[in-house]
Amino acid sequence: MSKFKRKIEEYFEQLGHLLFRNRFKTLFLVFLFIGVLVYNIPDIIIDTSSEAMLHEDDPSRIEYNAFRDQFGGANMIIVGVKAPNIFCNDFLKKLKALHHELEKELPYVQEVNSLINARNTRGENDVLYVDDLLKDWPENDVDMALLKKQVLNNPVYLNNIISKDGNLTAIVIETAAFVEEDTDSSQDLSGFEDGFEDDFSGDTNAPVKRRYFSQKQNMKLVDSLNRIVKRHETKSFSMAVTGGPVVVDVFNRYTASDMKLLFLMATGIIIFFITILFQRISGVVLPFIIVYSSMASTLGLMAIFNAYITLMSVVLPTFLVAVGIADSVHILSIFYRRFQQGSSKEDAISYAMGHSGLAIVMTSITTAAGLLSFSFSELSAIGNLGIFAAAGVILALVYTIIMLPALIAAIPIKFKETVKDEKRSAIMDRFLLFFTNLSTTHPKKILLICPFLFVLSIFFICRLELTHSMMRYFPDSFAVKQDALFIDKELRGMLTIEVVVDTKKENGIYEPLILNSIDKISKHLESIKQSDIFVGKVFSITDILKETNQALHGNDSNHYTIPQDREIIAQEFLLFENSGSDDLEQIVDSKFSKTRITIKIPWVDLVIIDRFVKEVREIFRNEFPAKIDVTITGLTPIMGRTITEAMHSMTKSYIIAFIVISILMIILVGNFKIGLLSMIPNLLPIFTVIGIMGIAKVPMDLTALMIGSIAIGLVVDDTMHFMYNFRKYYNINENVYEAVKETLLGTGRALLLTSIILSSNFFILMVATLRNSLIFGFYTGLVIIFALLADFLIAPAIMTVITHQRER
Repeated sequence: MSKFKRKIEEYFEQLGHLLFRNRFKTLFLVFLFIGVLVYNIPDIIIDTSSEAMLHEDDPSRIEYNAFRDQFGGANMIIVGVKAPNIFCNDFLKKLKALHHELEKELPYVQEVNSLINARNTRGENDVLYVDDLLKDWPENDVDMALLKKQVLNNPVYLNNIISKDGNLTAIVIETAAFVEEDTDSSQDLSGFEDGFEDDFSGDTNAPVKRRYFSQKQNMKLVDSLNRIVKRHETKSFSMAVTGGPVVVDVFNRYTASDMKLLFLMATGIIIFFITILFQRISGVVLPFIIVYSSMASTLGLMAIFNAYITLMSVVLPTFLVAVGIADSVHILSIFYRRFQQGSSKEDAISYAMGHSGLAIVMTSITTAAGLLSFSFSELSAIGNLGIFAAAGVILALVYTIIMLPALIAAIPIKFKETVKDEKRSAIMDRFLLFFTNLSTTHPKKILLICPFLFVLSIFFICRLELTHSMMRYFPDSFAVKQDALFIDKELRGMLTIEVVVDTKKENGIYEPLILNSIDKISKHLESIKQSDIFVGKVFSITDILKETNQALHGNDSNHYTIPQDREIIAQEFLLFENSGSDDLEQIVDSKFSKTRITIKIPWVDLVIIDRFVKEVREIFRNEFPAKIDVTITGLTPIMGRTITEAMHSMTKSYIIAFIVISILMIILVGNFKIGLLSMIPNLLPIFTVIGIMGIAKVPMDLTALMIGSIAIGLVVDDTMHFMYNFRKYYNINENVYEAVKETLLGTGRALLLTSIILSSNFFILMVATLRNSLIFGFYTGLVIIFALLADFLIAPAIMTVITHQRER
């Protein structure tokens, strides 16, 4: 194995000479390759919508798209309006002005509902009328009192557009399902309007190209909504704006703005530390040429393979800059030291390539392996992040090996005075020699601490529970969080679960048994009040039928029931359609074979939602025979299921990453036993930090779970550099102390700097606005610091004990 490694080192040395002597050809070809990739960047697609996190062939996404094709929008925005007295002329006039402006100015909206246009189904002289609630404006106090009574006694209005106590009313906005392919907001399709028609109106020879409502349209919609709300809001007409589209929009905006700031801060930190280390312009410029080239190339690859930039991949540039810099630092630190000792540029870079080439190849492969463990995730956004982050790491490696010798040959590098460097080096030497002496003098004591830390960490890790809630990411002072909690309390929920019941036969919905079952389930669901979730409202086709039946029986509330005759049901639905209302179009298909049921729930943990959706599915399965299809869809249940599964699969990715990295470590070290033991300084920091998270009761959500998978790919790099160089120096002098000393005084400098850079770039995430970034940054940075200490203490201690046992 030693001979094989030496041959590889000689190959890297020869490669260094070759690239140095053919600098301009090399740079031309590399920059041509980079240019081809960068050329594709303008074609990259940005999609930060929730459904973009799913694979396009995901059955849940296909079902959701089919639902939108049939029924239109499925996302709800709630504008809650609170005032001392809702049922007064002054308030209702303000509400009417707000309602009409929302209808007129909001883009990408399918429907706006409030007290102004709420469905008012009534009968007069055996004639069915379906009007807007405030079609006839109340003219006096008596009319206003009757209106209040009518509203508070209507079960469809309660917890929908009016709170149970009557002190809060709501404007409910349903977003459009589609927008036109090549148009702006002025040309949007305000909703899915085919209803009972077979085709869209217009030129049938030129079919309208449509695409689903995306985050881009959502951003425009929320911007317009905020402007309108600001114009109308007063102290006596206060508003709370919430709903999935609003919450996701705020999250997206802060994530994007934070990433811009953090990218600049990360770049500044790297420049600061590299300047301190090298004190050369070339020492700063060369690494950044390489990392920015790899970052741009990675974005070009994403464009070529039609991979979207999602909320998960916005961290990619900052990550690649932080990680990609390490390869250059290891090569340059050896190069500058050799150059200062009197070697020529060519000899110095060739020596540096031979010294560290194999090590940086192996460390880059292990980092990529850790990232590729994400590719098994059920979420395409996480899978793509792992794949393209790994590609970026490999590109940074390739550019370091190929470009760095050519760039060094192409630019002038001067010999420096070494007096200041020697003083600074002496301080660092004393710091590194402290760890050398401690680890080689008391190796067994150090190693005895490890099992204790593992057991203690595992104890607290077992106390962690999987959880995921975007609302938890926002500080308590954020209006979006306050509004969401307020609406959840007053209107009993803000998220929706969609259920589609398909009878598979025309007019199957007319069957009394089907409608009775829907009504029975609706009542059961509305009675659910668990400790962590409840159902605030259920909307279904039975609401329309019961309203119609009541209206046709003299508006008698005793007839707010479902007729038990199929022909009567068909007649009542026909009368409702002929009344001019289009409400049935968004609830049932044109053949009355399938219908939609909407369940409103509060914003709770997605793990809880996933469990609840399973309960709902079981309720429907037990009520309906097997020949009737029941599909549960909507973004809420989809994200609940997918993210919960992704969290479980993420734990599996730890095992995959561990196995792959262990194999690579064994190959690098050339010894099975030592290779496995060398994983201790890699795993102990991760276990310790996750254990600390357990003590601190940190929510173990998707972001927190990514810490382990990313960290294991990063921390193993330092261990590989240590083990590789230790074995090299021990084979030369066969003295453990000298081998540890030479390793730490040589490679240890670069390990110290790269760990400081990496941890600092994660720690700066603590200045981010959202708490998920803060948690991810702090604990990942902590893993890297602990891993450095492990490589300075535990790794030398392991090698000291093993080597002494062999010598005996």
